[in-house]
Formats: sequence, structure tokens, C-alpha cells
Amino acid sequence: MFSWLQNLEHKRWWNMFVIVGFVFAILFGTKAITIVDPEAGFLLSIALLAFGIGEAANHKEVTSYETTKITHFDPYLDREYFMDEIRNSPFVRVPTGKTYVRKPVFVGIVLDAMAAVLFLAGVIKLFV
Repeated sequence: MFSWLQNLEHKRWWNMFVIVGFVFAILFGTKAITIVDPEAGFLLSIALLAFGIGEAANHKEVTSYETTKITHFDPYLDREYFMDEIRNSPFVRVPTGKTYVRKPVFVGIVLDAMAAVLFLAGVIKLFV
């Protein structure tokens, strides 16, 4: 039933916040959950959703590269036979993976600040 959760990248943790915030916003908005105050729960889930979207905006995907020489030779033959080709081959950049670097943008900072205010309002509404 929840096999789609296995496909989410754990490096992109903010997607979990977006999904959980969206699901709970719907559940609290329709008052399907009434264990706690639905208005407070709605504010907290919208804060979670805004925080996840803000973090998605603040993280940039960066591809890392390795500079190396690429040669094609038969591994079963003697390496010395191919040394001229190895020495004369050009350097190329081979992608080694992707990382996510935090590079804040204005929209992301605004959404994070809005999430903090909504979270604080939800906690106050929950206990008052």
C-alpha cells in the first residue's frame, strides 16, 4: 500500500514534510481528526507544509564531477600494449553523483518565516 514511499529520496527530506503537511492539512481541514483542536492541527500542518516547500526552494541540486581519462582497452591483453592510448587520451569530466546544497532564496526564507509564525500560532491555539 505504501510502496511509493520507498521511491522517495532520503536526501530530500523536505519532501516528507510536504507530504505529511498536506495530508494532515486535509484531515484537519475536513475535521476528520478531532482528537486535538482541528484549528490548531490545521495551523500546525500548514506550518509543516510551508516549511517543506520553503526548504525545497532553499536547496539546490548540484552534480559533482570527477576529472579522469577514459580509455577503452581489452582487460585480457597486456596493459603496456595500450599505454600510448592511455597517455594520449583527453581528460573528461565524469558525473559521480548529485548532492543538495543549501542556497537560500528569498521565497524560501519567507516561507520558512511564515512556517515559524504559523507553528507558533498553532501551539498557542493548542494550549489556550
